[in-house]
Amino acid sequence: MDRKRALKKHQSVIFCYLIAFLLFAAFSIYTPGFASVSHIRTIFIESALIGVVAIGQTLVIITGGIDLSVAWMMTLAAYMVTNMIDSNPGSLVWAVPFMMVVTFALGALNGFCIAYLRVPAIVMTLGMNIILQGALVGITQGRPGQAASDPLIFIGQRSLFGIPWLVIIWIVLTVVVTLMLFKMKFGRKLFAIGNNAVVANYSGIRVGRTVVLAYAISGLAAGLAGMLMVGKVGSYYLAMGDTYQFQSIAAVAIGGTSLLGGNGNYLGTVAGSLTITILLGILVALNLPWGVQKMAYGLIVLVSVIISVRRSQKVS
Repeated sequence: MDRKRALKKHQSVIFCYLIAFLLFAAFSIYTPGFASVSHIRTIFIESALIGVVAIGQTLVIITGGIDLSVAWMMTLAAYMVTNMIDSNPGSLVWAVPFMMVVTFALGALNGFCIAYLRVPAIVMTLGMNIILQGALVGITQGRPGQAASDPLIFIGQRSLFGIPWLVIIWIVLTVVVTLMLFKMKFGRKLFAIGNNAVVANYSGIRVGRTVVLAYAISGLAAGLAGMLMVGKVGSYYLAMGDTYQFQSIAAVAIGGTSLLGGNGNYLGTVAGSLTITILLGILVALNLPWGVQKMAYGLIVLVSVIISVRRSQKVS
């Protein structure tokens, strides 16, 4: 009986993993090289970057919000670590913590304005995204970015026993976030706020403080993703986080987290990240025109959002 209840509770997560596996298996038959070890490694590396950004996106969406500032938060973090470290790898010791503090603080500012000044989340975070974009374009004057330092390249491109460091970091973060959501009070507060913020407030939950922390973690997660992406790519460049804005939202939606708030599971987001990466790989392997690829990707995101909203309406 408990097993049936558990399966029913996590059926959306299980379904998402099944879809990812079936997509991979089906296209591997069509294109044999798709199932090669090197390509599987690439899938997990690309999924890891989406998944790290989607950590914060999962938390804020569970509260009923959304974070559209992750794109240029990533770019800001990438700019900071490449310029502060420059040619001195020893600077990594203070540059990375400083970047984490800055992105955490900017995320907290998003949360403060949303929770206490009642600015709609979509307006506040999109506005923050534009502010960061303008600031970085102004500072850099559009000049090409610097190359990443050796320690960042090591993390972004090297492996441990055949497992990329990016994937190892993602696995560790997945464990931490899952424990946070289901074994800590903070996670229970997020779900309570997403279900009904007014009731949560009357229950003694400090709604404002919890929302601020959720957005602060989202900023931090985007910052970490930006740093990891610099190591993977090997250099910083403007707008490097743009594609991850809606990929992170799509990963959350595909993974079964309600875009209306109150329900979700980061393990589902992990499956959503894998699904998106596999789908994008399929679109590229089909040699479709770039415009058709963008249209297909947009359609996938739209359908996933519709399914997520419909699922949430049925639950409520």
